[in-house]
Amino acid sequence: MSSANINNEQNDNANQALSDETVANFLTNNPDFFHRNPTILAEMSLPHNSGNATSLIERQVAILRERGIQTRHKLGELIEAAKENDNLLNTTQSLVIDLINAGSLNNIFTLLQSELHKKFAVESASVILISDTDTQNQYSIDATFFQDTNDAEEKISGIVNNNQSLCGSLRETEADFIFNDTQYAIGSAAIASKKIERSTGADIIVMLAVAHHNTDHYNSDTGTLFLDYLCDILTALVKRQLS
Repeated sequence: MSSANINNEQNDNANQALSDETVANFLTNNPDFFHRNPTILAEMSLPHNSGNATSLIERQVAILRERGIQTRHKLGELIEAAKENDNLLNTTQSLVIDLINAGSLNNIFTLLQSELHKKFAVESASVILISDTDTQNQYSIDATFFQDTNDAEEKISGIVNNNQSLCGSLRETEADFIFNDTQYAIGSAAIASKKIERSTGADIIVMLAVAHHNTDHYNSDTGTLFLDYLCDILTALVKRQLS
């Protein structure tokens, strides 16, 4: 028989559905098949004749199969989370470099607010420097990014005097004070702030806040590691401008 005829016969056989008899003969002639291919067993149903009761073997196989499915799902979730973290890291690194090169305080603040909207899908973002008017005038800080210390003590004293980042809902007066230039309603917010103590001149509080219209978007379970990191970077850049 020619090689062409053999190939045609093989192709015809491959296109035909295997019969039970063919599979049975194959397994009979290859008794170690499942030993060599153990993963196939996890996908097979192997009923065991035990009357109305489910055999222990069937139950164990079912549990192992279910655990395998759960493990694959969990692995998929971890892979997706890793991809998201990689994207976040790359975007953050790019943002930090841009902030370093921004120049003036007003440029830094404008860039940070804009990038939080565009690249991080933040609904409302606010960068505020809290100090006295002498500091504002000395460094020509735009009114959009400045609040007086006395006003802050009156409107958001519980926030500026807190040493930890905060997540949750705000009172209307607090929301209006922190997010004075947003088109969205403020349902919940995450706020980080750092104090710069100065030997000459008034102390400065650097505040970075993000918000969402949903009242439960930022809550007590929300992690603030990323926000704290950006606030640390922002504070370092402000210190550099003040020197």
